[in-house]
Amino acid sequence: MALTESQLLSTLRGIAWSNIPSSPGVYWWFFPQTALKQLRIAELTDVSRLRLRDTPDGKVCLYHGMANNLAERVAWHAAQKLTQSALQSGFLSTFRLTLLALNDFDYLQGAKQIDAFFDGLSVAWQVTGTREEAEAMEHAELQGDYHYPLNIQGNRRPELVEFVRHLKSSRRAYRKRFVPMTTLVT
Repeated sequence: MALTESQLLSTLRGIAWSNIPSSPGVYWWFFPQTALKQLRIAELTDVSRLRLRDTPDGKVCLYHGMANNLAERVAWHAAQKLTQSALQSGFLSTFRLTLLALNDFDYLQGAKQIDAFFDGLSVAWQVTGTREEAEAMEHAELQGDYHYPLNIQGNRRPELVEFVRHLKSSRRAYRKRFVPMTTLVT
């Protein structure tokens, strides 16, 4: 089974994700080249040392993942409601949280900014027969030739160390800023 041609998120959102399979598989998120500067990747990384997947229209892949259900996972990343409980519990999509933090979007103002940002991205996927096949493909991809700056877990590429450190710090600061402090009762 082959990787699909990347599809614009605004189009997928407009058709309620209906042409994304509900099968297990892996997916790739493609960003405009300007994201390298906007998200500080170019500032904190020697981009000339990165090997990034790209699309014919010049977008670059900055995030890769696997899913038990591709349609649900793409919709979760791109359209999950921004509730306080999702942020507090850690149930907010890690990818969505990453983009909220790196863009410094105001969590309390709702989803308009992050949804508009996602609508400028494209996604491609490859269906697998099982979850185990998807996990194996994801692992091989993350250990392979390409770099995925927005992947946090297991991303120990020397070229990305400084950026991943910044990414983790940005996410922590963002959560701290928007998760209300609870008062201790004594």
